[in-house]
Amino acid sequence: MNRIYEQMPFIKGFTVSACFSLLLLVIRIMKTDSVFYIFLVWNLFLACIPYAITILLTLCKNNRFVFWLGFIIWLAFLPNSPYILTDLQHIRLSTLQSVWFDVLLILSFAVNGMIIGFASLQMMQKSLQDQLSRQTINIITYVILLLCGFGIYLGRVLRWNSWDIIQNPIAIVSDVGKRVLFPIEHVNTWAFTIGFGGFLIITYQLIQYYQEKQ
Repeated sequence: MNRIYEQMPFIKGFTVSACFSLLLLVIRIMKTDSVFYIFLVWNLFLACIPYAITILLTLCKNNRFVFWLGFIIWLAFLPNSPYILTDLQHIRLSTLQSVWFDVLLILSFAVNGMIIGFASLQMMQKSLQDQLSRQTINIITYVILLLCGFGIYLGRVLRWNSWDIIQNPIAIVSDVGKRVLFPIEHVNTWAFTIGFGGFLIITYQLIQYYQEKQ
């Protein structure tokens, strides 16, 4: 419970930040009479799911089966947090009059998505400290962030969703298997994965470095 109480200042700050993003969206809807970017609300909701899972796992971390089952579900949803960055592709549809406001709008949601995702990752690291060494946790963290890069590829390029793991697992395994077994034929997949994964690793490391210096 102590870890949940420790998160309250962050939750309050994140709520304010999310409300700012929603305000920007409302302003755009009123100015353009278009609800095109309403999907950002859904994407941010999905980005918050990993954080909610880590909150729940702090309450049952003593049950190893429940914890590791929750960890797998958490890992499946975590790529949704940085995924919003790729929504910047919709800028090409913006008019000259609205393009910079649209950049601000999407980046606002994207930054919130990354923040809540990184907060979730930090909480997961703390939960793992009771079971694994610091070095092992660091390696797992890098792997997780690379997997996030791959997850973003599955979502943005191949258009898979997190819940498709349950609804259509065979097709997902087929798509993933092709890229694992024949990497040379899918160079773009791994370039995308390493690019986004590397970006997430560097960003997360910089945030942790800054926090440790405080």
